[in-house]
Amino acid sequence: MNDQADKLRQMALDVKQQIEREMTRGIKRTRIVGISSGKGGVGKSTLALNVALCMCLRGKRILLMDADMGLANLDIMLGLVPKYNIHHMIQGKKSLKDIIMAGPSGLKIIPGGSGIVELADLGENELKRIMAELGKLDGEFDYMIIDTGAGISSHVLSFLLAADDIIFITTPEPTAMTDAYGMIKAIAKKSESKTLYLVVNRVADNTEGVSVAGNFKLVCERFLNLKLNILGHVVNEPMVGEGIRRQQAFIEIFPRSMAARNIDSIAGNLIKANDGGGIAVADSSGIKHFFKKIMGLMQ
Repeated sequence: MNDQADKLRQMALDVKQQIEREMTRGIKRTRIVGISSGKGGVGKSTLALNVALCMCLRGKRILLMDADMGLANLDIMLGLVPKYNIHHMIQGKKSLKDIIMAGPSGLKIIPGGSGIVELADLGENELKRIMAELGKLDGEFDYMIIDTGAGISSHVLSFLLAADDIIFITTPEPTAMTDAYGMIKAIAKKSESKTLYLVVNRVADNTEGVSVAGNFKLVCERFLNLKLNILGHVVNEPMVGEGIRRQQAFIEIFPRSMAARNIDSIAGNLIKANDGGGIAVADSSGIKHFFKKIMGLMQ
């Protein structure tokens, strides 16, 4: 009788473990994409916003986070007025879902970077509460896109090193390209596992965009011995600035412009790469793991 009872218990345990394994495999984690640039003024935030919107229009669930500590401005670009930010969540006054704003086309936004640095100074109980909050969002979004600051400050590097993918934005100007190269070099020294992408902004035409991106990629391969994936380029058109002045995404105002078509191509290339489009990418880490790494790196 004891042997039979032991066998039944073992069978029940095996079934339970199998169910748990299947549930674990079925968990869909949010993919974290960091967007940065070697220097300011290259259109990083404008690209982050418009690419995020294009991904929404392509059926993806997108959470856009403004992590530019000094110049957080995504809410201003859309004419939104945030009531709360991450600081309120850390203080326990609001949940993470309370601070998320609704943008156009189903886009969700975490405004401003205020309070993010404080994550590194939380106590154990506070950390557990924050991690539980963040864990609730995992899988609700296909991508969380992080608009970081420019340059290689410790905070920017922390965000990029915690992300799954990194998109570097540059323009054809020599100073912008030199700074972008320096930033890619700094990231490559600290991590070899990241999937790195390049977008060249404000090119004169499509021919220049292809040429500049191709040459930059060759330099990185030759001198840094790393693979840089080209996502695309954006032609310099006055419609982009007009969108900023109107506090709207320019792809919504001028959807047929060349710049809007360039942005849509970039969004499509990023989605294709992560949906098995030929680029070897690591599994998504998820929102909870991302913030956990941020705290560890900042400490």
